[in-house]
This record gives sequence, C-alpha cells and structure tokens, in this order.
Amino acid sequence: MFSFRAKSGARFRSAGRDRETDEQRLATIESAVREALVAAEREKSALGQRLEQARTRATILAGTDTYEHETRLPERAAGLAESEAEMTRAENRLLDLERHILKLKRIEGAILDESGIPEPTRS
Repeated sequence: MFSFRAKSGARFRSAGRDRETDEQRLATIESAVREALVAAEREKSALGQRLEQARTRATILAGTDTYEHETRLPERAAGLAESEAEMTRAENRLLDLERHILKLKRIEGAILDESGIPEPTRS
C-alpha cells in the first residue's frame, strides 16, 4: 500500500517547532497579564497616596477642638462631607484593585506553571 505521505504530500512541523509556537502563544498572554498587573499596581499606589493626602485635608477641615463640630461653618461641613464621600470611593476602589491584582497574579502563576518559564523575582 501507499504511505500517507506519498498520497497527500502533507508535511508536519517538528515537535520542536510546535513547542516554540506554544511557548510564543503563552509568552504573549503572559506579557499582557504582566502589563495589566503593573498598571493595576501603579494605579493602586497612586490612589493610596492621593487617599493619604485626602485624609490629611479632611483632618484639617474637621479641626482639632473638642466641640468644633458644633460651630463649624456650613461650607466647611459640606467640604468635609464631600471629602468623606471621596475617601470612601477611593477605599472601595483600593479593595477592588487588590482583588483584581490577586486575580492577575493567579493568572500569571498559571501561565508560568504551564509554560515552564521560571517566575521572575519580585522586589
């Protein structure tokens, strides 16, 4: 009988070339995940700094006298309420970012485990 190769003329890539192709696919995904991870960590850091600044401003608006809240001007009270609302939104976003970062790290770990690429050292 005729061999398959003689009939179809089809040629297939070597196992090494298949492995290279698979590694390139995983590297593309890993790169995208790492980029998203860096961006999320950068956002979290910047937001944390802005939140600290907002807390400082709110402390100044709140004042330090024991009964100052009783004589606070309405515009200062409104500014303080707005600051509190903004800080709450920032704190919620920080929690969202932390969950997002954990998911991205799990994805990155799965990709690295699958690819056999050693995980980078984090500082």
